[in-house]
Amino acid sequence: MAAGDVDGDGADELVFGAGPDHAPVVRLYETDGTLIKEFRAYEEWFKGGVRVAVADVDGDGIDEIITAPGPGMKPLIHVFNAQGEHKLEGGALAYAETFQGGVRLAAHDMDGDGSAEIITVPGPGGGPHVRIFNGRMENAGLDFFAFDEGMRDGITVTVLRTMRGPQIVIGMESWQRPIVRRFLLTDRAHLLREFYAFDPDSKSGVSVSAFDVDSDGVDEIVASQNGGTTSEVRIYDMFGTLHDKYLLHDPLFRGALSIAQLDADGDAQMELATVALAPLVVSPEDEEKRIVVNLSQQRLYAYEHGRIAKTFLISSGTYRYPTPAVETTVLEKIPVKRYRWSYGANHPDNYDLPNVEYNLRIYGPIYIHGAYWHNNFGYRMSHGCINVDEPDAEWVYGWADVGTPVKTHY
Repeated sequence: MAAGDVDGDGADELVFGAGPDHAPVVRLYETDGTLIKEFRAYEEWFKGGVRVAVADVDGDGIDEIITAPGPGMKPLIHVFNAQGEHKLEGGALAYAETFQGGVRLAAHDMDGDGSAEIITVPGPGGGPHVRIFNGRMENAGLDFFAFDEGMRDGITVTVLRTMRGPQIVIGMESWQRPIVRRFLLTDRAHLLREFYAFDPDSKSGVSVSAFDVDSDGVDEIVASQNGGTTSEVRIYDMFGTLHDKYLLHDPLFRGALSIAQLDADGDAQMELATVALAPLVVSPEDEEKRIVVNLSQQRLYAYEHGRIAKTFLISSGTYRYPTPAVETTVLEKIPVKRYRWSYGANHPDNYDLPNVEYNLRIYGPIYIHGAYWHNNFGYRMSHGCINVDEPDAEWVYGWADVGTPVKTHY
């Protein structure tokens, strides 16, 4: 969820991106709940969720809608007007096309030139690489790493209005300590403050938002956790001093929150809007690793402590030779294997594939393995095994252990 004046009427609207397992649509609402517009941000097949930000990126006085995908596709950023028309034809990549862990967004005029910059951060599987672009998605040359470059748990982002100008606030998304860091951006990023938003032993990550609680033109930091615990919201000043905390949803709710500030009633004072999200934890939190293969999507998801560590396309069995839907474990790891089978003399489906690398046996003769003989991932190609592009096969082979839970399903 994000908020801003996207139709130029002088009042803020609410903008929502669809969550996972839904069509990738964006919806615009008046603050009274009246639906204004709905449009599709990405290809219909994509079901990883749509992240949104709102800001005036071209300096025309009207806010644009910026979208980024959740996990499951390349990190393609789009810019739309309120009618759902592209203002950045074809979009632009925030990171390498091969990264499919999802992108989070913020947008704000960082340099005072009247046009907002677009700030992107990667989800789980990507390093804590903060990137700053102009409205045409041209890089501003101010990229920085908010944490150690080797950290791969994803980060969240917001922008605070302060007396020293706008500042970037970053939180750790998942399975690290709930650290919040605040940066001043000049010719480079300067770390100004770091604090724990929740118990240091918490493993639910932290999302960050901005909220001008007292209408003094200076934002406070809003922190919430990313599922697996109560949906408590905490309000901090920029120095990390806790000012207040609220439980805004049912105490039994264990999902995450999306939060935006807006002037909903035109009184020049900010209100806080929240929407409940499906829990980001999608497998048991105490389960170190899990592999899930969605045979309908032709996609493998590798989870650590319930959150996506990596996801990529696969090729499962054809309709004639389907991959079974099972719940199992990694039964065996074999570095190199020969696959061969005969259905009878001169049968067109016979095969003999030597020197296949990175083989994880998961069920009887069914393996997850590398496939050097085709590059048609995303389509059913095999005789029951799960074909994986060799770099991805190498990664999942090294990552998984014998005994790692595996689920294949439609």
